[in-house]
Amino acid sequence: MSLTSLLDSSSVLRAKLRDEFRKPDFRVKSEIKAPPLTPHYGTVGRAFDYLFRFYIEKLNPGARTSGWVARQGLAYVMDEPDFPKAKVIFEEAEQRYEKFMRSDRQQPTREMAEAAVMLAHLELIFRDDVVDPMMFNETPKAILDDLEAMMALVRPEDFRANKICILNPTFGAGSRLVHGADADLLIDGTLIDLKTNKHLLLDRTIFNQLVGYYVLSQIGGISECKEARIDVLGIYFARFGVLHKIRIEECIEQNRIPAVVDWFKRRGWQQSDQELASRHATGS
Repeated sequence: MSLTSLLDSSSVLRAKLRDEFRKPDFRVKSEIKAPPLTPHYGTVGRAFDYLFRFYIEKLNPGARTSGWVARQGLAYVMDEPDFPKAKVIFEEAEQRYEKFMRSDRQQPTREMAEAAVMLAHLELIFRDDVVDPMMFNETPKAILDDLEAMMALVRPEDFRANKICILNPTFGAGSRLVHGADADLLIDGTLIDLKTNKHLLLDRTIFNQLVGYYVLSQIGGISECKEARIDVLGIYFARFGVLHKIRIEECIEQNRIPAVVDWFKRRGWQQSDQELASRHATGS
């Protein structure tokens, strides 16, 4: 269970979010500046999350961070024959990260792009219980070129924090409600989700994910910083170099929020319990 799977599985929840949260018109127009160079979209998307995270951490030295999900992926294969090779991959990525963080460089190097791909493969194990055979091979040049092309579009002024920068923020009781939820980035009062889609599109699925994170933050706060709050929702379209922002007040009347949060708590627990019971019954 996760926020994403909860949204995918519950038409009732999707309808509730549609009724309560207005999706503002999205009128941004831009040509794609970093078109995909490889069909490995999932790997590139996960790897960009890590590479972007490395950059943001250097840009904001006081950034707070939760652990890498990739480490949990490594734990998943602890008793498997591939564990020694997976452990070497993780340790290599960790060493490259530490070297980069000690360096004077601001922009991640190509070897950091390789490290991001290593971590992306390990995260896939945790997220989907899948070991991609490509994990044990040399990273294709096109994947690294793709990642570097997107990084070249990042504007530091869009992501430099005045006070608070949290990488992969979690939401305390809110995250536990859906058995795990972590967003990409919180800068001051703006929650930002990264998208490597090749279309500049803000559809209801993306919007629901963002407002879902907002509701979870209303339930459990921001685990990494008690003073943090979410006032603005942001989507960064990495292939376009576009950061789009939506103020919460554009989406919902403030006096409606307590009732929505209460409803989400009750429905969330019910949905989670049903899924756990189903998994137990099927032995999965």
